[in-house]
Amino acid sequence: MSTAAQDEFNALANAQHHSPRTHPEDASSFSDNDGTTLHSDHTDEPQRALSPRSPSSMPSMTYTIPNNVSFNANTGPKGVIADARSFETAKKRSFRQTLQAFSNGQSPPLFGRNKKNAFDFSREKSPSPDMSADDDDDFMRTWRQNRLDELASMKSEVSTKRRSPSKRKYGGLVAVDPSGYLDAVEKVASDTIVVVLIYDHESLESAKVEDALDKLAQKYNTTRFVKLHQIEAEMDEIAVPGILAYKGGECFANLVSLVNEMPASRDMNQANLEWLLQQHKILL
Repeated sequence: MSTAAQDEFNALANAQHHSPRTHPEDASSFSDNDGTTLHSDHTDEPQRALSPRSPSSMPSMTYTIPNNVSFNANTGPKGVIADARSFETAKKRSFRQTLQAFSNGQSPPLFGRNKKNAFDFSREKSPSPDMSADDDDDFMRTWRQNRLDELASMKSEVSTKRRSPSKRKYGGLVAVDPSGYLDAVEKVASDTIVVVLIYDHESLESAKVEDALDKLAQKYNTTRFVKLHQIEAEMDEIAVPGILAYKGGECFANLVSLVNEMPASRDMNQANLEWLLQQHKILL
């Protein structure tokens, strides 16, 4: 059984620790409505003990719950729960606003235009937990379409690379036998020009043409240059040196007597041979 002294001590302790910063929902434990004045359940005796304090130092005991105040540092279990619920609600609302901005092709106001980070990207892919079924369907439909467009773009880039391969580079005049001659003409890309020199190692004019063609092969390295000996070629109608040009497996230029094709005013050298081959569309 408590004594009068113990009751007085408890009343004093409760009065000193009482604070007006009680959360609105906790305040309901002390008052029945917004206009009710909070008071102690104890007797008036502890109140008389507090009376010597000045009114300016004594906080008001009347507390009315406002309707539009946002509490950020609430105490008491109900206040903590209410703050947690308010935070979750605000977070979901912000989530939906950001998601809606993405679906409308707009940038979320928090991060600025044309700027996304990993957090934005994850929110774009994940539907909000409080979205309705219709909103969820719209979100997934938009996401699938965006993904299909992305995959189509990647496929188009791969197809373009396959259709436009980089041309092989050669850069030299290579001696071949009849089998190598056929491979050189047939086993190349359809847009590659193949220049075949029919030569004779005992001919002075043939030696000049070989030297000039070897230098031109380094300059026009996407054009294939090969040479085939006259005996192996078995082409009696071609006067050595002679040049044949192929493209796509078809012969489109036939200079059976290269010496006679060169104008008399021009010597057989690299510059004049390049000019002659350009006239016949062999070198481009």
